[in-house]
Order: sequence, then C-alpha cells, then structure tokens
Amino acid sequence: MNIDPAATQILDRMPIYNPTDMSYEPEQNDDEVQTKGLPSLPPAAPKTDSLAAIEKQFGQLLKELTQQLSGLERQLAQAVKALGVAQRKPPSQNNAEAVDGQPQNHRYSSLIADAARRHEVDPLLVAAVIGQESGFAPSAVSRTGAMGLMQLMPDTARSLGVRDAFDPRQNIEGGTTLLRQLLDRYNGHVDLALAAYNAGPAAVDSHGGVPPYAETQAYVRNVMQTYRESALSA
Repeated sequence: MNIDPAATQILDRMPIYNPTDMSYEPEQNDDEVQTKGLPSLPPAAPKTDSLAAIEKQFGQLLKELTQQLSGLERQLAQAVKALGVAQRKPPSQNNAEAVDGQPQNHRYSSLIADAARRHEVDPLLVAAVIGQESGFAPSAVSRTGAMGLMQLMPDTARSLGVRDAFDPRQNIEGGTTLLRQLLDRYNGHVDLALAAYNAGPAAVDSHGGVPPYAETQAYVRNVMQTYRESALSA
C-alpha cells in the first residue's frame, strides 16, 4: 500500500500513547478546567430584591404621587376661585346648571347662560352681580338712575347698545359685556372688575385697587362672597 509522504510526516509528529506512562492525564471535564496564569472568575453576586418586586413598588409609588397631584390640583382650583382670580375661558356647563338650580335665578337662567357663554364670563359671577345690584328685579331703579337687573346707567346702557334697560335680555347682555371689558382691563382680577363696575374704572385706577369707599368695599365683599359660595357648591 502506498502512503502519502505528507501523511507520513504528520503521523511521525503525533505523540505515541503509552498506557504505562503515568504522566499522562486524561481529559478533564470542562467545568473543572482552569487555565493556568489567568485569574478565576469572581463568584456571582447574591440576588436581593427581584426586578418584579422593584417594579411593583415603583408602580405603587407612582400611583400614590398621581393621586396626591390630583388632590393638589383640586385644592388649587378652589384657591384660585377664593382669591377671585378669573381666567378668560368658556364658562363651564356645571356653573350654568348651578345658576339654573337657584330659585331666584331660574327665571333668567337661560339669558344669563347665553350672555355668559358669548362673552366668556362665568355665569355664576353674572348672577352674583344681578343679585347684588337689583335682587333680580328687572324694573329696579337706583337713586342715581341706574336701571334694570344689572343696574346700568343711561349713558353706559347707550354705549353698550342697550335700547331698553328694563328688558331683561338687553340688560343682561349689556351688563355681561361690561363685566367682560372690566375683567380684560384688570387682567382677570374679579375684585378690581367689580370695584370698577360699582365705582367706575377711574376710581380703581386712581387708587391702584379697590377704592376706599365703604359702599364699594361692601359691594365687592358681598358679590365675592356670593360668587365664592356658588362656585364651591356648583
């Protein structure tokens, strides 16, 4: 048989297994082999809390924080109303329903709601002004000549396009328009707008706030109290 010379050279270089040679060590299991000269791997760190437990704790904490934030938002909304700071936004349906639910307002609730929606004024504020100005008496006339539900002075009524100040629809429309103008003038501060509604913008501007008139201060206090109570019960 002819043997390839290259194969012969390979066979010659292979070690010969001698069963009597005690220096031979059988192949060890891979788990037992440790390479000489290399450090052994550190032992695995012991497990503490599982990832699932941590995620559960985090989720519970997030839920509690969300609930607390929601409560703080409600408290802030009530505080803003109590301070008399009004933002220009469409009146809520709840406030319109609250106006309708009060017996003294029921007769004019739809007129109040319509005017408040058009001019983006809280209907509860409009109702509070009417209650203080005329007690919801459409034919009321003050000693100074103010007329109707929202007690419009003749010149003011004409400037607002009100031809008949004793007509509830026209009077409420004119009075709500005036409230919107004053709220815009005083950056949504209800107390200043009310003071100007009662005493005129010039008095508020000259005193830099609610003027020190007993009538005006009582007016603002009474309207704000009615408005606040209505808002909190809405």
